Amino acid sequence: MKKNMKRAAALTLSAVMATGLLAGCGGDDGAAGSTAAGNDSAGGVVDTSEHVDLKMYLLGDRTPDFDEVYGEINKILEEKLNCSVSVEFLGWGEHDTKYSMLFSGGEEFDLIFTASSWGHYEPTVAMGGFYPMTEEFIQTYAPDIWDVVPEIAWSQAKIDGTAYMVPNYQNEFGQDVLAVRGDLMEKYGVSQITSWDELIDFYKKCAADGQYASQGGPWYQYFQAQGLTVTGGAPKGGELILYNTQDPSDLNFTYILDWEGFADYCHQMKELADLGCWSQDVLSSGDERQTGLLTGRTAGMIWNLGSCRNYAEQANKEHPEWNVTLADPVAAQPKKVNSYINNGMAINVNSQNPERAMMVLNEFYTNPVINDMTRFGIEGKHWEPVGDDQFKVITLDGYGVDSNCNWGWMNAEIKRTEYKEDRTVLDDTYDAMLSSWESNIKGDHVYDGFNFDSTNVTTQMAAVDAVLPTYCDPLINGLVPDVDKALEDFRLAMEAAGIRDIIAELEKQAAEYAASKQ
Repeated sequence: MKKNMKRAAALTLSAVMATGLLAGCGGDDGAAGSTAAGNDSAGGVVDTSEHVDLKMYLLGDRTPDFDEVYGEINKILEEKLNCSVSVEFLGWGEHDTKYSMLFSGGEEFDLIFTASSWGHYEPTVAMGGFYPMTEEFIQTYAPDIWDVVPEIAWSQAKIDGTAYMVPNYQNEFGQDVLAVRGDLMEKYGVSQITSWDELIDFYKKCAADGQYASQGGPWYQYFQAQGLTVTGGAPKGGELILYNTQDPSDLNFTYILDWEGFADYCHQMKELADLGCWSQDVLSSGDERQTGLLTGRTAGMIWNLGSCRNYAEQANKEHPEWNVTLADPVAAQPKKVNSYINNGMAINVNSQNPERAMMVLNEFYTNPVINDMTRFGIEGKHWEPVGDDQFKVITLDGYGVDSNCNWGWMNAEIKRTEYKEDRTVLDDTYDAMLSSWESNIKGDHVYDGFNFDSTNVTTQMAAVDAVLPTYCDPLINGLVPDVDKALEDFRLAMEAAGIRDIIAELEKQAAEYAASKQ
């Protein structure tokens, strides 16, 4: 009931705001108390009299019906804010290299998806790429967002006292799982995959049958099984410097090349790669994470719970005989809830219309009609509402559900849940797994909200990033002729790049952060 009331209130408030915004267009007092040149605000009244076209970057691939969906969204934006949004995508295989180039190359755009660690948030702030979001700026141009986003989320987004992103608002588990072919599990006599040993056993049985198990080494599953997790803002999406998220009293960091566990992992991956658990061309492949599963090239895929469920459902519709299911290789371990800045949206510091961009984010985030469209597509074609807080899928073809990088404006207060009319075994497995996670959430660790600011070691970070494709990626996937030699070469290259300077700065900031939270 509470959610329904919030959704209804959001619709009403959205309409009221639209009236207020448009009423301010061309008002007589528009020149009074005007702000700096280029602002959309004058005398406290938002001016949308001049039409603007905004450009937004998202991560992933454009779905076939994406432009049709956003065409409908633009109709609303044109009417309410006198603007439109065009969208470009940075593919999963290219965003690591192209993201920073948008800023260093002076690309003209307004909005972009970002995320702590894996989504380039901290490095882009360090290079001065994002527009600073003061409390006044947020309250003026996105008052609904200000009312919705909890204080802790803004705190997590702040770097040196300033937020540079709008964090998403939802409880999202920081745990990858497998979408795996049940028919192959049955064929190989594998009843469950709930531990690292069971996962490796399944991988080896796939290889023995001439079947690729995955699209690369299960690195995340390995360190998560040890209770470790990525450190926000650290190199390679936080993967090079880990901490023990399961033990709140442990304030040490683990640099992977100082950790015997990493060497152990690399030796295991060498064995699996030689057996044929994945393709030898995995490092040069442009395949998306789900490609192997959906084409039958691999026995499974690794991603977050929601994405694995979506692609498992798609695979089962296209190949019901596969009986794709879900598996958690660290099933017994308490689960970590991601920080709110694991998904978010930022404004380009060089945007010519940061105020209007923020107003658009306010619509994406808190307007239920737009929020629903970005998640599900066009009502009546891709989905249909069930009551005020559920949705029913009509078709996953063309757009999908939460498949179009709409994660940056997820809003738990108006987020619909899926209604399943013809439930499947996969649905029951998903619900049971989610329920078990929600009843087994780990305790807070002070570093769960910490994000490293690399401003003071920008040169070293760039040097480390340049080293990783040559040394780290082949090791993680077992694609080296001699593991011990490759580890030593990697270690020497990282020392030369300045990794110790990065570690020292990170530990200094972490200690200050932990002290501030006492």
